[in-house]
Amino acid sequence: MPGYLLSVLFLFIFTAVPAQPDHPQHTDGAARTFLVWEDSSRAATVSEALEAYHTGRFSPLDPPYLNPGFTTSVYWVALEMPPQQEALILVADNAHINHLEWYAVTDGHADSLAVTGDFHPFRQRPVIYNTFAFPLQPRAPLHLLKVDKAFESLQAPLKIVTRQELQDNRSEEALMNGILTGIILLIVLFGIFLFLTTREPVYGWYALYVLNMLGWIWANKGLGFHFLWPDSYYFPSRSRLAFATANLIIGVQFLSAFIGLDKNSRIRKVMRVFQVIWGVILLLILWPMDYRVFGEYSMSLQSSIPVFTLIAVLFIAAALVQQIRKGNTPALIYLVATLVLLVFVTLESLYHLGSVKLPEFFAHFGIFTGVVLEMIIITFGLAARFNFYRKEKEAVLVQMHEQQKALTDTIITVEAEQRKALADKLHDEIGSMLSLTSLHLGAARNGGPANGEKLEQASGLLMTISQTIRNISHQLTPVAIEKYGLLHAISDMVQIANSSGRVRIELVLIGFRNEQSYPSNYQHTIYRIIQELLQNIIKHADASNVLIQLVELEESCTIMVEDNGRGFDPAQAGPGLLRSVRAKVDYLQGRMDIDSQPQQGTMTNIEIPLPGKTLTEQH
Repeated sequence: MPGYLLSVLFLFIFTAVPAQPDHPQHTDGAARTFLVWEDSSRAATVSEALEAYHTGRFSPLDPPYLNPGFTTSVYWVALEMPPQQEALILVADNAHINHLEWYAVTDGHADSLAVTGDFHPFRQRPVIYNTFAFPLQPRAPLHLLKVDKAFESLQAPLKIVTRQELQDNRSEEALMNGILTGIILLIVLFGIFLFLTTREPVYGWYALYVLNMLGWIWANKGLGFHFLWPDSYYFPSRSRLAFATANLIIGVQFLSAFIGLDKNSRIRKVMRVFQVIWGVILLLILWPMDYRVFGEYSMSLQSSIPVFTLIAVLFIAAALVQQIRKGNTPALIYLVATLVLLVFVTLESLYHLGSVKLPEFFAHFGIFTGVVLEMIIITFGLAARFNFYRKEKEAVLVQMHEQQKALTDTIITVEAEQRKALADKLHDEIGSMLSLTSLHLGAARNGGPANGEKLEQASGLLMTISQTIRNISHQLTPVAIEKYGLLHAISDMVQIANSSGRVRIELVLIGFRNEQSYPSNYQHTIYRIIQELLQNIIKHADASNVLIQLVELEESCTIMVEDNGRGFDPAQAGPGLLRSVRAKVDYLQGRMDIDSQPQQGTMTNIEIPLPGKTLTEQH
């Protein structure tokens, strides 16, 4: 957001605040006069401009600051000064003027000295400088500068410096630009590091946001044209607007992630609309066409963009205030960082207008400094956020460990209860039947009229024992899973329960045709869940009909068991209800819901993710 906010603020300040007289002190004491003539036809030649000068159509430009705002005209600036021995240079302190022509007038004749601008290669500049610098002819009493930025917003502070002063300024700017760029690049690397460490999108958006902001600064200061795209005639005039618009799109994305806006919130939806509109604007900016052909339309679009963007910025600011009132600390950090930047932007802008006095450093590097401070503040906020989430993650891990421990304790307890029940069954049923069989066999061995009857009774008991042992074996380890597969094992279990005649069970199995690809433990646990639900119905529900469904889906499987038994009131059920089943469902990271009413039966619905999958959140 701040990238475009800078552009918006520039436009409003430069078009709304008049430049104040600011007459610099010159060491040579020479009198300089700046005059300006507006060529609304945009077709005047240098001879016609010189004629306009001689006929008095030029007006004084005091202070020497060309600031018409959005314009459709071309401007001719005349510089009157006596011949000088020292080499002087005129600086037009704006890196984004499309076309400039520089002339020296001697004996009424204008000689062309340079043709440059961001519609021309950077090497065409008469002096290698990020803005525009034009050497004066020492013996020429008059110089003319043609300034063409038609259908755009034009601001051009003009000043005369010596060659040494220009060299000193260039060295100082190179040093400070390098230092401040290095700081921002370190912040970018920090964001990339956090993103690679955590894989959280907020840090990736932050790195991209800061890098794009650096692109805007380089474009605004002319560094991009100097070092990155020096031969382009297409991008220099669009670079600031392109970076600013892209920064709005990226900035809103980062802001939403940074302050934790819900994707479905009203604020986020409105911001998404802004992003779409800015995306369309960015495409129009980068569209490879000569926008001067559509000059009036292009200027209308450019002048309306700041108004629309200001509305969007005010909305975002209101959203930030709303989030701050809700106790959103990152929103407060972001707002403070943005306000710090705006202070520096406003001060530097007013300095260039001659409205305030600033130390030399802040006068030329105020915006750069403001951006660095903004990024540092946000970086501290991100570092605090990273530390907070790290502690939160540790707390979650501790909680998961406690839950896993509780789950393990539950499984151990349930297994102990099952072993005890199995021991009781072996002792009470198998033991008593074996003792009775032994008595029958002993009586048959002693002989007697009932010998055949005793042998037949012993044989029947042995068959019962065999069947009981088979059932116990299935309860311990469903051998049928290993031999015939999960579906066959479940069908066999239901068939055994149906054969008792106590309940009628209907079984529906869908999917699991490739069940061999699932781990054995996964299949065994599903089998146990269905087995325990069925046993619970037979023992407690007093049901006559049961429906069991096992359905394989794309990401999960569902188990639905429904009976027409006595049911129960869930509000009165204890926490231990189907504890063993719940433990197994939790072990497989599934969900379990029980729906029951007294005398209306019970329906248990279980959803379990397939191996390697996870369940989506329920809404």
